[in-house]
Amino acid sequence: MLKKIFYLVLFVAVATVFLYGLYLQFANKNITEQTATRVVNFPHTDCQTEIIPCSVSLADRQIRFSLPEKAFYLHIFPVQVLLAGFAGNEVESVTVRFEMKAMDMGLNRVKLSAHDGLWHGRTMLPVCTSGRSDWQAVVDVKVKEKIYRAIFSFVVAEKTNS
Repeated sequence: MLKKIFYLVLFVAVATVFLYGLYLQFANKNITEQTATRVVNFPHTDCQTEIIPCSVSLADRQIRFSLPEKAFYLHIFPVQVLLAGFAGNEVESVTVRFEMKAMDMGLNRVKLSAHDGLWHGRTMLPVCTSGRSDWQAVVDVKVKEKIYRAIFSFVVAEKTNS
């Protein structure tokens, strides 16, 4: 009887931790949306970000996203975003969230810093255990009550040349 109670308590504890983890992941993933009233989506681009910087435009605004020539798993690499059509200090923040389609790779978001009109930061991506290397960078530009969002696809190299 004591063994059954132990397993029941263990099951409840594991289930609670699992559900709380799902809640935290959902809450953190959507934190940007919670602080703004409207998301404006830029059109998707098939540009290969790992080859050249990619740009998307919507009306008079443009978001340009670039990575180094090669981004490797488990190695820190730079991320850059250049904005055009946004007034001087209207941009409150720029964040980039890295994710895979139909694959939960955990929360990987970096808040970029502005310097001379260029937003930049550094990140590191985990290895996908299924062997996939196709990623998306979701760029969110926060302006007052709006978030301007652009999604850029790229491929991560598996190994460094060293």
